Amino acid sequence: MKSTIFQPLSLAIGLRYAGARGDNRFASFISLFSTFGIAIGVMALIIVSSVMNGFEGQLKNRILGVIPHAVITQQAGRLSDWNRWAPSLSRLPGVTAVAPLIRGEAMVQGRGQLAAIMLQGVDPANYPAGDLLRQSMGVDRLATLKPGSFNVILGAALARKLDVLPGDKVRLLSAEGSRFTPMGRMPSQRLFTVSGTFEVGADVDDQVAVVNLDDARRLLRYPANTVTGLRIWMQDAFAVGELARQLPDASLQQQDWRHERGELFRAVAMEKQIMGLMLVLIIMVAAFNILSALVMVVLDKQGEVAILRTMGMQRSAVLRIFMIQGAWSGTLGALAGAVLGVLLALFINPLLQLLGLNLYMTAGGAGLPVSIVPLQILLITLGALLISFLATLYPAYRATHIRPAEALRYE
Repeated sequence: MKSTIFQPLSLAIGLRYAGARGDNRFASFISLFSTFGIAIGVMALIIVSSVMNGFEGQLKNRILGVIPHAVITQQAGRLSDWNRWAPSLSRLPGVTAVAPLIRGEAMVQGRGQLAAIMLQGVDPANYPAGDLLRQSMGVDRLATLKPGSFNVILGAALARKLDVLPGDKVRLLSAEGSRFTPMGRMPSQRLFTVSGTFEVGADVDDQVAVVNLDDARRLLRYPANTVTGLRIWMQDAFAVGELARQLPDASLQQQDWRHERGELFRAVAMEKQIMGLMLVLIIMVAAFNILSALVMVVLDKQGEVAILRTMGMQRSAVLRIFMIQGAWSGTLGALAGAVLGVLLALFINPLLQLLGLNLYMTAGGAGLPVSIVPLQILLITLGALLISFLATLYPAYRATHIRPAEALRYE
């Protein structure tokens, strides 16, 4: 039975050279080798990117769930008559909640232990219900922070360091509210009762203590109706730069998480970019395999190309043949790598557990954090296809310059 070649002719011959049809094992082996290289590179890039996304998202949710996204204050670092500004700030795009906040550096003393903390004075009535800090307490412990009760909620790691439990007394000391006495300058201090703890699985568990807004005002000796600023919750904490340009008055200033934690997130972003660059190099190495493979195939197929040229095939058609061959290898590799990468990213923790490599990175010990971003996977796949396509241009161009007379001289 005679075999037929479907149209267009360039596509049919290109697929045959790629090993999709025909018995040329040499060409098939080279195409397969290139395909595996692209697939491994794309798969590794998707897995690493997904894990880095999960790690970045985990840091964002845990740390920025306790640290204010932004605090709107005035030049002196305090905001008087905060009720005047709260409605206009709450209407800004991207803002989900606004609440008064008093914060300052302080010391907390437990049973023979002393630790530095970031004190937060909050108003439970204005605190959003969906806040991570509130949810991490299980029972709504913020309700225990009543004005004049002098209760405090500590991070779980901080409570363990101080060796205190709910119901125990701790002493809070602050230099910000210090007074001059005959014995010198004395810090403001007060006994507080531990009414609960919180744990979000980050270093803030060892650094933050939360008290009632009025109790913090007394400890730090703030004037009445004066706070450090208005705490802003945003849909995307990384969009605080846009918030600064939308403040309703020139006297208002913005302090945000980038001052305290900006270096950490910049380091994570840089590590993510470097890891991505390293894995893109793997894809580029595989693309060089496609280039070298096509060069060898062009040399191997000189006689066939010469016959096609003598039969009237245009140079543009010859160009398409070898571009199709290289693009086919890149397409198969990119699609296979994308599918395998997504599957391995989804099941990476059960796979690591099966191999005995238990990496407990999340708060509940659920393994590596993974966040798959469809747009990112699409860009990785398209990028691999583009690199594969570019690798076909030079060998395909060389194939168009084969001279039929010279190529057929020794056939």
